[in-house]
Formats: sequence, structure tokens, C-alpha cells
Amino acid sequence: MNLPTQRFRPLRRIAFRLLVTALLSGCSPTVVSTLPPGAAAPGSLALLPSDYSVDIPRERINLVRQSIINQLRNTGFIVLDDAAVNAICSAPQCPERAQLSERYLVDGFATLSLSTFSRNNFIAGYYNQLSGGLSIADRQGREILSVKATEDEEGGLLLQSGQIFQAIISSVQNTGDSAFEKLSDKFAHTVVEQLPPPSSPAMRVPQEGAAVALTVATATWVSPSAYRVCARGTPNSFGYLVRGSTRATLREVSPGSYCGNFSGLVTEDAAHPAIVELRSAFGTSARQDVGLPTVPPCNLAGRVTSAAGLLTVQCARVGSKEPSGCSAGEAPCSADRIVLFAATSPNGAFEKISEARSPTAALPQAAANLQVMAVGPGGIPSLPAKVEAQ
Repeated sequence: MNLPTQRFRPLRRIAFRLLVTALLSGCSPTVVSTLPPGAAAPGSLALLPSDYSVDIPRERINLVRQSIINQLRNTGFIVLDDAAVNAICSAPQCPERAQLSERYLVDGFATLSLSTFSRNNFIAGYYNQLSGGLSIADRQGREILSVKATEDEEGGLLLQSGQIFQAIISSVQNTGDSAFEKLSDKFAHTVVEQLPPPSSPAMRVPQEGAAVALTVATATWVSPSAYRVCARGTPNSFGYLVRGSTRATLREVSPGSYCGNFSGLVTEDAAHPAIVELRSAFGTSARQDVGLPTVPPCNLAGRVTSAAGLLTVQCARVGSKEPSGCSAGEAPCSADRIVLFAATSPNGAFEKISEARSPTAALPQAAANLQVMAVGPGGIPSLPAKVEAQ
């Protein structure tokens, strides 16, 4: 009864091996080029935003995208930073290509297209396949290169005597993204190696976006509770304030000027010195140390007295007068003027009622709920201090 079954087992084994061999045989890449023979590919590229309408998880598309960028850079291409591309392009097709090219001087536009991704888990083993392509257009939008490829990744099958399946190993390897990462890198390598060598980027003046310079970095108080970090350098770059593992963005408020406001509660940390960094759209960077404010601006708490209808701010240098009433080791407030505010209730909105260019000012007779501030150089106010009613 078992003889026919035993007779067909070798045939089943051969058929299975043929099926596996067919599955694991990838197609050769397809290359279409309109470049003259021996011509170089554009040396600086902008990889346009990904189209996430394809039925592949977004995180896997991003993984392939990063593999393509890494492989292009490893091959000698200059690839524009994703932040620059996403800041200008409003759609995957990027109708703003002219603006992108003019600002960052790229020589070509690359588009990554992924058509299919299949994940097949057998009883003991796996087989994954990724299909897609990379196309490159020139500055005028004409497609000059395209590469289509299909890449395979398999595991868990040892083609040795006995045809041993390692089921447990296969399941572990194909769980998560480790297998897909290898597949992405193989796909990127296969696609990029089909491209002609990159040309040397044309040296244009100015070469904004390709190189970066940082000339000055400052940090100054802008209010009693905030300071402002600013830097000047190459326009169209990306500015950051870096402390340890923390990175905060500095906005380009005008061409070549980068600024950001930060809480005065977070000041200089000796363990993590502050650094201003400018990064070009092509990955080059310049850094400079910046000293953050270590003490808050002038605080008038405990320095305000009133008597005989006069308000006096002690230990404050206002106008040309020397400060008075400073205790030992106490630094005086440097102020251009003192400003008096009043409100109808302790919690009400305060309105300015007077200001003086000296440490003393007349108190209004009927005013209550008074507060005073000292305004220093640059218009930076002190912390307010309450004036007790007489």
C-alpha cells in the first residue's frame, strides 16, 4: 500500500526544488537611457518625495528610500537632503522643480517607484520579493535614465544533503524588518550599480546648498523668561541649537540669518556645552560654540520701596546715576528707565501709567495694584515687582 507513495516521494522532492528555484530566480535589471554612450549621469540629485499610494507600508518605502540615498552617496552622487526637498515640493511629482533646482543647484531629479512587495512564509522558510525602479530626469524635466529591478531575499533552506529545513531559524529571521532591510540594501545596490558614473557637479557661484559657512552665533535675553539664539551664515541652510543629544531648530528669519527663542528656565549646562550648527542641503556642516545666558535678567523683587509718594528702585543703574542700596556682592540692574503699571484688581490686566529715566518716580495718588519693571538696553524688561499700597 505504501509502495506508490514511496515511489513518488523523489518526484515530489524534485518538483518542490524546481518550484523553489523558480521562485528564487530574480529577473535581470532593465535599463533605459537616452544619454550618449559613455556620458556621465547628473552628479547632484534631488530624490523627489515618495508616493505612498502603492500598497506597501510607508515605513518600508522609507527604508528603501534611505537605502537608495545611501547607495547613491556611496557611489559618488551628491544627494539633496530630504528636508530641503520636502520643504519645497508640494506633491510627489514636485511641480516646484524649477524652484528646487534654482535654490539648491541640483543637476537632476530622481524618482523612486515601488510596484510590489511580497512576503511568503513557508512551513519552514521564507521568500520575499521587492520590485520597483529608479528614474532620473534632467533639469528640464526630461527623463534620461530609468532602471527597473526585482530583488529576492530567502532564508531557512539549506541546499545540502537531505534538503534540511531550519524552520525555527526561518521564522525568527523573517520576523520584523531585518530581512526587509537586507532586501532593501540589495535592491538599492542592484539599481544604482546600473547607473553611469556621476559627473562632477558644475561649480556655480554662489554654490549655495552645497557648502556652508557659519560666521557668528549669539545668545541674548529677549524677555524675562526667554533668550534668543541667532546665527549668521550661508543662506538656504538648516540651523540647529545642539546640546548633548538635544537638537532644536533655528528658523531662517532672513537670508543667511537663523534664530530661535528658548525658555530662560533652561540655561547653560556645563556638562553639555551649547553648539550652533548650520547644515547644508547636501550634508556638509559647520559648528560654533555659543554661550547661553547663565543668569536671568534683572529681578526687582525686594528692591522696590515707596515713601512720601515716591517710588524708588534700589540697586538699579538708571540714566547716568550710580545705583544705591546694593548689598555686598550684588550686581546692579542696568536699566534705561523704570515703568509703572496699574490694574483695577490684583488679577486684572495691567496698563502702563508712567515711566521715569531715574531710579525714582512719583506715585499716583489714587492708584492701587501697582507693579514696576526696569527696561534695560535693547528693550529687555526685568521681572516685574509688586509695589505695596501705602
